[in-house]
Amino acid sequence: MDIVFHPGVNGSDPVVEFYPYTPSATAGYAFMGIFGVSTVVHLVLTFPFRAAYFIPLILGGVCETFGYYGRAWSHQSRTEISSWALQEMLILCAPPLLAATVYMVLGRMIRSLDAEHLSSMRTKRLTLVFVLNDILCFCTQLGGAGVQATGDTNIMSIGKKVVLAGLIFSLVVFGFFIWIAGTFHRRLQRDPTLILIQNPDLKWRRYMVALYISCFALMLRNLVRTIQFGSDRLSPLNTKEAYIYVFDAFLMVATMLAVMVYHPGRMIKKARRFAKANEFCGGIASDANVPLTPCSPKPC
Repeated sequence: MDIVFHPGVNGSDPVVEFYPYTPSATAGYAFMGIFGVSTVVHLVLTFPFRAAYFIPLILGGVCETFGYYGRAWSHQSRTEISSWALQEMLILCAPPLLAATVYMVLGRMIRSLDAEHLSSMRTKRLTLVFVLNDILCFCTQLGGAGVQATGDTNIMSIGKKVVLAGLIFSLVVFGFFIWIAGTFHRRLQRDPTLILIQNPDLKWRRYMVALYISCFALMLRNLVRTIQFGSDRLSPLNTKEAYIYVFDAFLMVATMLAVMVYHPGRMIKKARRFAKANEFCGGIASDANVPLTPCSPKPC
């Protein structure tokens, strides 16, 4: 950890030095702006794509925005607990919120493609299990970061261990999730559903790639954070600010950008529209007592 406790000397008040360096105000404000703009864009996209399941990601973007404001604020003083606590809690707690949206996206993609029979886990159970695990990760990291804000060295040490446990658990959960996503991907390639056969322009693979990019970025970030919290306070991960921006800020930006450029809501909306068109045409064929044939997504 990068926290050093200096006991008072000759009656002076003790001081807690939260950083071994002076945080960069420029970098803090730059990423504050990047996360702020990305969050607003995702908020706007929830309306045309009816993607309420992106609300956790939007909340995570808000946390990242104010978290990096806290780092910019910390430039004024390395011993100010308010600015340190703001950035520590929000930057640590934002990734589980981003991950919650990633978990929910896969289940909705599977259902929209009518491919539940190809999933290793029922979609309702998949979303429930992973989101509950994510809530547990969120609570451990929030609690661990929160107790560190007390300034008590013993409690801060406990908080560090709690955060470390949450990060390790999140790595295990992510590994299992990627296995499920990869298995579904392979099965869908081998045995495409009727919706994909009729509508090859859905291009579902690019949305799966966006999902993988987000998962990889989140896993790498959690892995580096795990190493950071488990390493000595004099290690480069704790003494060089650049690592925070390369292995945390940049990776979280990549997570948000991947599902912004290839927003799953676009594919899910198209797939549902095609499915409704097929149902409508199938109903017409049934009423007319004619053989049921695949229906074009175009108006019948």
